[in-house]
Amino acid sequence: MNIACVLITHLPIKAELKRRPELVGKPVLIVQEAGSKRQVLDYSADAKGVAQGMPVQEAVSICQEATIIEADQSHYHNAFDEVLDALEQRSPLVEPSDLGCAYVGLDGLEVLYGSEARVITSLLGAVHPLYNPRAGVAQGKFPAYIAAVTSSAGQATKFADNVGDFLKEISIKLLPLSWESKNRLLHFGLTTLGHVAAQPVGAMQAQFGPEGLKAWELAQGRDRRLLTPRQSEQVVTEYLTFPAPSITLSGILLALESLLSRAFSRPEVRGKYVRSLTFESQILHHPPWKKTFSYKQAVGSKDRALLVIKNALESVVLPGPLEDMNLTLAGLTGESGIQTNLFSDLRKQEQLRESARQLRVRWGGQTQIYLVRDLEPWSPIPEREKILVPFDS
Repeated sequence: MNIACVLITHLPIKAELKRRPELVGKPVLIVQEAGSKRQVLDYSADAKGVAQGMPVQEAVSICQEATIIEADQSHYHNAFDEVLDALEQRSPLVEPSDLGCAYVGLDGLEVLYGSEARVITSLLGAVHPLYNPRAGVAQGKFPAYIAAVTSSAGQATKFADNVGDFLKEISIKLLPLSWESKNRLLHFGLTTLGHVAAQPVGAMQAQFGPEGLKAWELAQGRDRRLLTPRQSEQVVTEYLTFPAPSITLSGILLALESLLSRAFSRPEVRGKYVRSLTFESQILHHPPWKKTFSYKQAVGSKDRALLVIKNALESVVLPGPLEDMNLTLAGLTGESGIQTNLFSDLRKQEQLRESARQLRVRWGGQTQIYLVRDLEPWSPIPEREKILVPFDS
């Protein structure tokens, strides 16, 4: 199968520079917690002498003028998702690999685009130019990846015949093997793919088992792994900005209640159940705060979803005031996973919800019924004492 590997090196730092253009051309370090230590996740080209995984103190001593940024994994994965979405507009077969690396099936696309070169040009053009993507083309994922690694930014390399000749000088560190297997290969003096390919396949299997056979085949340029396109999932998102940064549990719960009301009233959610819920907030001078709730039994209403969240948030300590809130519902299903109690007295509640739905339809989809809830009763500002929450319709 003809496969292209679209590769974005240093995606985290490029994603940060894309949303903070004032940092372009300056030394920047992205740092993250690694157990009890802080280390460098990524760095800009201007941060000379710094390496990924380096302790932050050592990196700062080497590059004292660097700007330090806390890692925002959610932002980096969202940026990569945008790249995948764009690639899926060009090919129906797109498989995400590591962050910044995607494999694209090319078979049949040359008929639509006129030539394979135009296909590759279209794939590279689908990615924001600030990411400087590169591409590799081969009959298999691993040789396509190596072709991409050896390409220059904005360019593509194709491995056709004699793939093994191109792989001879490539380090075994690029093999998709466990860290232990790579160390054992180095212990035997096998530092390049050419060294591995020159070994008898039986000896490789005897010493390394299944990973020995895998390493030998990949070193020969053979990769039979099929593309596994990502599965698209229907999600529903709602967003709001706090009038003023909030750190009180009551204010956060009211915001969640409002977002849940809006989300469960959406046409695509009505009559369905939700299996997971995620909300994320920006915090000044801190990475975004993110919480995910997975429901053992899918929930079909705002009230049931909020009940679990209330119990979980009572013991949570916020890292700082929340500036906004983004809610995402996922795992939409038509089944609740539980049997409804036929003797529950829900008639009055359903009648009220139905009346609210009819009223909203009559007024062009605008909410007409609100609940008054306490926000900060102790606040000297009257507008902060109470808040209007849309009725769950």
